[in-house]
Amino acid sequence: MDFSYLITSIFAESGGKTLDKLNFRRNKIHPRQSLLLAFMVMVLSVAGYTVVTKQPFPELPLPAVLLLVGIALFSFGGNVFDEISLQKDDLSLREPLVDFEPIATGLIAYLLFPDERKPAILIAFILGAFIVRWGVHHRKLRAYQKKGMTYLWIAVVLYAIVPVFYKEALEYMPPAYIALFRIISIFILILLFFRPKRNKKLTSSMLKYGIPAGVIYAIGAVVSLYAIQSYGLVMTMLFLMLGPALRYLAGQFILHEKVRRGEVLSSLMLAVVVAIAAFVK
Repeated sequence: MDFSYLITSIFAESGGKTLDKLNFRRNKIHPRQSLLLAFMVMVLSVAGYTVVTKQPFPELPLPAVLLLVGIALFSFGGNVFDEISLQKDDLSLREPLVDFEPIATGLIAYLLFPDERKPAILIAFILGAFIVRWGVHHRKLRAYQKKGMTYLWIAVVLYAIVPVFYKEALEYMPPAYIALFRIISIFILILLFFRPKRNKKLTSSMLKYGIPAGVIYAIGAVVSLYAIQSYGLVMTMLFLMLGPALRYLAGQFILHEKVRRGEVLSSLMLAVVVAIAAFVK
């Protein structure tokens, strides 16, 4: 099996989050500015991709429209709470909780899509949930970090539901258009309800981090949908459990954050669980 879509999706999510965090740390960019800039770049990137690849515009029956509305609303809420949480904690602190997102989605998908069920993967998700619980339980939080983690919990729950909408929407339209509709919808909602204050302008240094982050996020948005289409939602979520290990590395060697030994150990344990579940028949 070719895992290129899965690997690209994992690297894209980790790369975008790292650039976002660097922008917060070095330029004090406001979450509203960062979010608006990211989605503006994503809209241009994905729209350009659909034009260059000459993908035909899909028909949109009522079920497809309802799915797109669900994708837009849940994604918007998740992105808002996720972006706010980035100001309140470091990347290594986030990871034990972010680890739970693909696990939660995988368990939901396992229940909803019988054709994707595989006992080894179910065991992997259950073990993964215990590993994540262990990682969160052993970390002492300061007051401002607890606030950030609350925002992140809300984001994780919302994010976990979105891929289920993706799976159903792929029956009606190609991945690029699902990503484009989602990104445009969130961009409009940001302009309406989460617009940045005008008293702080974007600097060239902010753009230096924000534009590449937006492009990387756009790549991840499209590729993750191709992964779901090619491998199924359950298998895709299984492999996305590997993402935090990359973000730990970024947190330690790029952002110079303190990464606890227990967090590294939990990521290694998840990697072992994923490897065994993926190749056991």
